[in-house]
Amino acid sequence: MIRPNIQQPVANKIAVRMVIISITVLFIYFCQPVLMPLAFSAIIALLLYPLCRFFERNGFPRTPSALLSMFIAICILAGIIFLLSSQVYRFVGEWPELKEKFSDAMNDFEWFMFKNYNIQITTDPGSLFSGNATKFWDSGAVLLGGTISTFLAIINFLGLLPFYVFLMLLYRTAFKEFCLNITGVEKHRIVLRILYEVQKVVQNYIIGLITVMAIVATLTSTALFIIGLDYALFFGCLAAALMVIPYLGLIIGALLPAIYALLTKDSGWYAVAIIASFAFIQFMEGNIITPKITGGRVNINPLAAIIALVAGGWLWGMGGLIISLPFVAMLKVVLSNVPSLRHYGFLLGTEIYSRKRRMHK
Repeated sequence: MIRPNIQQPVANKIAVRMVIISITVLFIYFCQPVLMPLAFSAIIALLLYPLCRFFERNGFPRTPSALLSMFIAICILAGIIFLLSSQVYRFVGEWPELKEKFSDAMNDFEWFMFKNYNIQITTDPGSLFSGNATKFWDSGAVLLGGTISTFLAIINFLGLLPFYVFLMLLYRTAFKEFCLNITGVEKHRIVLRILYEVQKVVQNYIIGLITVMAIVATLTSTALFIIGLDYALFFGCLAAALMVIPYLGLIIGALLPAIYALLTKDSGWYAVAIIASFAFIQFMEGNIITPKITGGRVNINPLAAIIALVAGGWLWGMGGLIISLPFVAMLKVVLSNVPSLRHYGFLLGTEIYSRKRRMHK
């Protein structure tokens, strides 16, 4: 007599879930041109929702409230772009000169190693870095060009964002009713709680991130200005923007002005001062600024955050890097409120770390 395999139902469930996840990932990957503007619009709409509600409570109809909220957001974004545009334009104009200085610096380094330590990498000292430095810089130019192309692609679909955001703010009640209608009456309370928590977690994350980025941009720009580096505002804002990459963003942001200082200044102490300043700012950001502002309201553990960034970058490139963390936070809210999926939400969060810390206390 053959005994029934009691593990078969569990295996079937795992297989079904893996198939659903695979189909979802493929759908997200191949539908990027349609889904990316919608995803960014949803985040922006959730961010502007409190402002829109403020105008509505003060007597404005919904349509003017949505338009006024969008107008304020566009004015703020335009002001930031205008503030940075002159420095970006000047920096791009210096690119050929920086490329030549970089090649010369690599040649000088090879000659220094040959004369002082008798390390002869090639038969013609100075030839190795002369060619490879140019290739390295050209690859950097290609990378910068790819980043600019990605940025321009984002600018292209920015034309769709105002329409999407406006319609999402205008028809938000319809979205809410849709979520309620596709579930049973007994689950309406759970659905309403999920919608409320998703709204709050996105607002907490975005507002907290913008606040921290503004503080870091101010600190880094001020430090670079005091050190005497050109384009202090540009490098400071760039370092703040790289904060979307946890733990490594400020390190990458420090290397760029340090290399620029080595190429344009007559002393290496400028680069040392820049690295030291960024190290101090990163310590302040990680231990004081971010904990005080976010207050642990977006509880995504570092492993889940890094995996989300890698997956987002693979699926949607630069746009995926920017939008991955808020969507993981939203996913955690949904999983944590569905009883059958609650363990997955627990895996994404920091609750286990907090529990162990309380036990040790």
